[in-house]
Amino acid sequence: MSPRDEMPCDRFPERAPDAFLRCGSPMKLWVPSLSAGSGAEIFDQRLARALDRIGVVCELTPLPRSWQLFPWSLRSLSMPVGTSAIIANNHIAFALTGRGIPVVGVEHHCVLDRSYRPYCTALQSVYHRILVRRFESASLHRANAVVAVSRYTAQSLQAVFGLTTAQVIPNGVETDFFCPDAQPKPELNGRRVRLLFVGNLTRRKGADLLPAIMEALGPRYELRFTAGLRAEEFKWDGSNLIPLGFLTPEQLRTEYRRADLLLFPTRFEGFGYVAAEAMSCGTPVVATRCSSLPEIVDDGQTGVLCRMNDVRGFAEAIRSLTYDIDRLRCMGLVARSTAVKRFGLERMARAYAQLVDEVGRDSAGCRTA
Repeated sequence: MSPRDEMPCDRFPERAPDAFLRCGSPMKLWVPSLSAGSGAEIFDQRLARALDRIGVVCELTPLPRSWQLFPWSLRSLSMPVGTSAIIANNHIAFALTGRGIPVVGVEHHCVLDRSYRPYCTALQSVYHRILVRRFESASLHRANAVVAVSRYTAQSLQAVFGLTTAQVIPNGVETDFFCPDAQPKPELNGRRVRLLFVGNLTRRKGADLLPAIMEALGPRYELRFTAGLRAEEFKWDGSNLIPLGFLTPEQLRTEYRRADLLLFPTRFEGFGYVAAEAMSCGTPVVATRCSSLPEIVDDGQTGVLCRMNDVRGFAEAIRSLTYDIDRLRCMGLVARSTAVKRFGLERMARAYAQLVDEVGRDSAGCRTA
């Protein structure tokens, strides 16, 4: 067993839904969610659905994005009747404390991490240093428990804030939805190798490296790419660079399934949803060896990890995999099984429910034998 298999959330057993109680009462969780079109918002939505699947009542409350500038205003927000605990982004968690129930703060990626700074504007850097640091520090001190979505993110919290008690619970993906196609991928002989990039077209995501990587690979390879919120930052020319535009979840799943490899030359990730989703669809990943990616991609088993900014290294890794069809096919099978084992959505939900149950019992002063 590799060290990555021994995730801290493995200590949370899979318990029956009716076991999730707070001092003998059924658990009801409240998840206030900033509508920012971000991975954190996707996480909130997935967590709420997954908790419902395991029998835990969860109410998701979308909040205007503007509230992230004035999170203390959340103190006036009424919580749902019967709420037994709150799960919230660390950016706003502090404003939800003091209600007599446990609050669990979740850190998706620490914007004060030194590795994140090069990808912020001057205005963003000032905002992070002056306001976000204050919000995060307050949440880390006031929340009953803090969750980091990766070991790397937990290490960032320790480096920036000195926090050593963050629980690591990896994000979950819907492995029943993001699953391989019933039909195997067509043979590579006689067609272009299909690569896929999913993410904002920004330097942080490594989008500026994509044209150079594709030029190094040549016409036998094509890169299909879909972007997020900053789709206009880079505009490329090239017959092997194919923009897909906005994709629905079903269309995104189709692209994951059809791709021979996910190309992900990112420079910083708190978790790395797209890598886990591609693996869940049976598609190996060629990504950067940085931040949280080594916790998701097992180098040489579910994909290949390359040095940051190494255009030649990315091109060579892709060629090596696509010239060895048997190895590529085997990687896809291992990627799928790994995603199901480590990143199943219900597994994540049970870990959160167990943690909330524990802090709820502690704060209420009642324990089971």
